[in-house]
Amino acid sequence: MIRVVSIASLLVLLVLMLYLPSSTPASAFFDRVRAEHGLHGTAWGQGHAQAALARALAAVERPVAAPLMQATSARQGRAATAAGRQLDTVGQRILGSGYLRSLNALLLLAVFRLAALAQLAPGLLMLAGACLADGLVRRWVKSREFSRHHPEIWIASVCLGWLAVCGAVICSVLPIAVPVALLPLLASVLCVCIGIAIANYPAGAGRG
Repeated sequence: MIRVVSIASLLVLLVLMLYLPSSTPASAFFDRVRAEHGLHGTAWGQGHAQAALARALAAVERPVAAPLMQATSARQGRAATAAGRQLDTVGQRILGSGYLRSLNALLLLAVFRLAALAQLAPGLLMLAGACLADGLVRRWVKSREFSRHHPEIWIASVCLGWLAVCGAVICSVLPIAVPVALLPLLASVLCVCIGIAIANYPAGAGRG
């Protein structure tokens, strides 16, 4: 079940990463960054929004370039020939294509959303620590009471946690309005699922 969820989520993410830049102009991604920057500033404070935007711009400072492009010195050596000039022209067209511009804008939007989530890391880490401690304490109590663990609950919690991770990654690349609280909510669901999974992890699950 976990493998099916993982493969399906990765396929959806791959399709979105390849399809969205071809069907959505770069301006749509930039508009989403501007709009969500204002929403994050209203919800969490201008300092939070500015720090997230600065991290995103620093992360995508070097845009995606066309592959298999040779260095400038090598291109200058070919420029004397007609074929070399034509190849350089094609390379410049590829570098300036709308697809690559949209891909760079998509990456900026995704990194900005994840950077905004990273700004909430202190609170999320506290929640994760509380869920981890709760899961360990509940597991210790079960061992003292000789209570039976529930493998079905463990599987369900692991699948739900992985769905939360995949959902957060997929939502980060969509050029649509995403609620400000959605990614923190998915991160909180992951923390809760970790605690439940630890409390119900069957002792013999790793054997065999």
